[in-house]
Amino acid sequence: MKTAKMDPLPSVGIVTEVKGTYVTARMFENTNNLTYYRNGVTYRGVGTGEYIGIQRGPYKLVGKVLHEYLEDTQKDSNDQEFSKNRFIREVDISIIGAFRQSKFTFGISIFPQIFSEIVLLSSEESLQILTGNTLVIPFPLCIGKTVPEGLKYSLDWPHIFNTHFAIFGNTGSGKSNTLAKIYSELFNTAAKNNWAITNSKFIFIDFNGEYTGDESLTSIKKTIKLNTSSASKGDKIILPRSEFWDIEMLSVLFSATQQTQEPFLRTTLNYFNPGESQVTKEEIINYITTAFCQVFQNNVQDPRTLNLLKVILSDLQINIPENSEITIWLKASWNSSSSTYFSNTNINYCGLFSTVIKKDKIYFNNIVNKSQFRNLIEKTLNQRGVMIDTDWQPLTLLSVFVHLQMIYKLTYGGAQFDFIVPLLSRIEAKSKMFNKLIEVSNDDSDNLSERYCTIISLRNVNKDAKATIPLLIARYLYKLQKKSLLGEDEITKTTNLIIDEAHNILSVNKKREGDKWRDYRLDVFEEIIKEGRKFGFFLTIASQRPADISATIVSQMHNFIIHRLVNEVDLNMLGNTLNSLDSVSKSTIPSLAPGSAIFTGTSFPLPVMVHIDQLDKRHAPSSDNANLEKLWLPHAPKK
Repeated sequence: MKTAKMDPLPSVGIVTEVKGTYVTARMFENTNNLTYYRNGVTYRGVGTGEYIGIQRGPYKLVGKVLHEYLEDTQKDSNDQEFSKNRFIREVDISIIGAFRQSKFTFGISIFPQIFSEIVLLSSEESLQILTGNTLVIPFPLCIGKTVPEGLKYSLDWPHIFNTHFAIFGNTGSGKSNTLAKIYSELFNTAAKNNWAITNSKFIFIDFNGEYTGDESLTSIKKTIKLNTSSASKGDKIILPRSEFWDIEMLSVLFSATQQTQEPFLRTTLNYFNPGESQVTKEEIINYITTAFCQVFQNNVQDPRTLNLLKVILSDLQINIPENSEITIWLKASWNSSSSTYFSNTNINYCGLFSTVIKKDKIYFNNIVNKSQFRNLIEKTLNQRGVMIDTDWQPLTLLSVFVHLQMIYKLTYGGAQFDFIVPLLSRIEAKSKMFNKLIEVSNDDSDNLSERYCTIISLRNVNKDAKATIPLLIARYLYKLQKKSLLGEDEITKTTNLIIDEAHNILSVNKKREGDKWRDYRLDVFEEIIKEGRKFGFFLTIASQRPADISATIVSQMHNFIIHRLVNEVDLNMLGNTLNSLDSVSKSTIPSLAPGSAIFTGTSFPLPVMVHIDQLDKRHAPSSDNANLEKLWLPHAPKK
């Protein structure tokens, strides 16, 4: 871009020392003001963090002021008298690039010399430096103004939303507003200019329900409000059958041990194969009938199988009538001396039991008419009201399958019951919770692709759900994105996963979870952060505690937006991770004003401080502090 020709400003200083890319300059008297004006053009003064020019031939080198100090010309410590001419102002400058023919280029192409003149830069030149020659951005997304220049700042969106980026900042620093502002501007601009933004998907994991307002981010969105409360009427995430019935996912979801529990789970799923088609009522009846026969008709009976059978009937909500002969079996006792089930009765039965009653006791291992036995069970299960629900939830079926498999293993050998029963307990305990959150479709449909923007609120779910649901979603979307590009020569669609309060899922310090779960959780996200760009899958994270997040994930982020951080651990982590931050930018992080942030990374030629515009109430996230004046004062003053 060519700038308008103007009279050159007089020099404001000279170079006195050159140390490679670092320069010391002695300033003249006319450099202390914040801004200067000449011929209608605004120029920035010389101060720490400002950019200045150094003339050398056709080049105007550009440097950033790192430090400034006074040189005492008298060098007499015994003389404490101050005089204006006694002290000389000097500054240390880091060379970052140069202008030639009004075009700015980063990097060192020529070095300054001693006595090279220092000149001020115009606002237009400053903006060109900060934006890296991207002054003309098509459909600019203006998000705020640069600090301290006060210049309008627009995101170079073609090179931001195809990267991984992180937003860090303490509570109250403006982090949520920044996240909402960036994506609100994107969605609004896309809507106004008829972009084909439906070629991309934007899925927000919203831990605190901040983005569920009707007009927050955009009004053209799908909002999924999950709920695990006992009176839950929340929405559900719809997943394809093949995705849910994945052995790797389920084994980690329920912390299955690698040596015993995971092989047991794998054998169970391979046998019942629920991922292929919907489980029918006829299949369930056949499974239960077989289980009854294994419990009571097998040559070798086991005292643990009857309780397993009762769990299955309870999971499926199967209510056996009290007047049914099957009720006798379900109330059976165990005879340890004969290793068989029996039932005390004072009733003379006919039919099945007429030949097996001995001294008012029924010994089920002596039942001779096995076909009649099966017919009675099937007839009872087919009665109206016995099977309440024939559209069983996925976790319910999983619990049923593992208990059926354990009955089989106990009656025919090969089961390590004491090692497997903890897995059964975990599946049984968590199935009710997950049934409130997940629905499995019989085809490949889901509700994460209905709109280009989807908000998934985890505000009303418990800790277990907050730990697992984001992982399920991330894993599914990543696999789906890779699958959609099979056979494509280029990326034709993208997926952006945005996680607010990301330390809830990306932490390396979760003490409540097992090592296997933590390792798997981090492996999934680390693969996304390392390989996702190749498949058009991009991650945006926001967190108030960056030090809690996996160092691998942070180090692989392309861009960073850093609000105020004061914790020493967080600051050290960023200092060790971000080589794009200069010393001046790093030093300002603990004292950044609310709403101000430093933008840095591969998409930003230089670190730039921006004050992000505050969204209006309708579009802003619900993250305001409590208004105590309104809560406590009877007549709070209007503002």
